[in-house]
Amino acid sequence: MELVNIAGIALLMLLVRKLIWCVRWLWCYYHGRPTPEPISFLPRRTGSVFNGHVDQTGRDQEE
Repeated sequence: MELVNIAGIALLMLLVRKLIWCVRWLWCYYHGRPTPEPISFLPRRTGSVFNGHVDQTGRDQEE
């Protein structure tokens, strides 16, 4: 049961992190400031990893 509680707390912390980013993005957007870079749900993952996969898939289809 403790493992479920720890997993739930970890999931909650990830959701809170994303919520804080969303609020910050909205604040910057409405005040005319540059918006922050998107973050992934999981830490240490960047959009460049995703973009690399998308670009590679696009290149495979063109060939």
